[in-house]
Amino acid sequence: MKKDNDILLQGLIGEDMAVYACDISRLVEEIRQTHDASPIATIILGRALAAAVMMCATLKNDTDRLTLMINGGGPVGNIIVVGNAELEMKAYVGDPGVDVPPGDKPGFNIAGAVGTDGFVTVSKDLGLREPYVGRTPLVSGEIGEDIAAYYLQSEQQPSVVFVNTWLETDMSVINAGGITIKPMPGCSEEMLTEIENRIGEISNFPMYLMSEDIDKVMDRIFAGMDLTILERRQPRLVCDCSKERFAGVLATLGPEELTKMIEEDGGTEIVCSFCNKKYNFDAGELEEIRSHASAPEQPSAGTEGEPNGG
Repeated sequence: MKKDNDILLQGLIGEDMAVYACDISRLVEEIRQTHDASPIATIILGRALAAAVMMCATLKNDTDRLTLMINGGGPVGNIIVVGNAELEMKAYVGDPGVDVPPGDKPGFNIAGAVGTDGFVTVSKDLGLREPYVGRTPLVSGEIGEDIAAYYLQSEQQPSVVFVNTWLETDMSVINAGGITIKPMPGCSEEMLTEIENRIGEISNFPMYLMSEDIDKVMDRIFAGMDLTILERRQPRLVCDCSKERFAGVLATLGPEELTKMIEEDGGTEIVCSFCNKKYNFDAGELEEIRSHASAPEQPSAGTEGEPNGG
């Protein structure tokens, strides 16, 4: 099925359940191409991005920002997604070319690439003095189950979370998306039972998106229930990297490291981990940065780059 723009739906089932659902197929294909990602890395990026998009949909203020990081100790390395209340997203994995042998389950061995000896960490910058940070152990390495466990353990919010990415035979993205369902305060036992009875249908949400648009899928899954769609929004890939921002990162290296770059390499190149854009700094620019460099500090959250000798 040909995809139009990516979309996130936010709705309610009666007054009992909050529902978030997204189709981000085009967005994940763009990330796959940007990072030349392997099939396993593409699926991981798609699952993590779908989960983060639905998390960002709960942010209240325009300036709110969220970072989702998953590190299970597997060969894919860190999985990082950053987004804001406007659903402007960016994402990367430590090793976009990762490949692992098949596991016990059919299909790609996602848990084998992610690992299970690690944590889900969610940082929310809500404009307060300190960001809110929640951290919970991974339970499966499959991402959806890990995010559901995070909601339960860190936010005391039992939730249903299903995310997935499906690939064409040429390993391009045919479909990516997910669904999150959260009971509201005072949710009835009858509603909880009804959702439990429909778990099989709900878990097929990403698969149904391959042949039907998101509205038809929602109608199919929640047929006979009082589903109201409150909001429709379009997630987008937006990277806020800049040469000025990376100059600040270089300044944290300190005069000694900058001198080494100037004398041994005559400059340096930084590649943004999120969008792969390259920034070159010649010796003169590094000297200017060195002249203003102070004691090393940590770069601001959400800025990731790799300096290379130039």
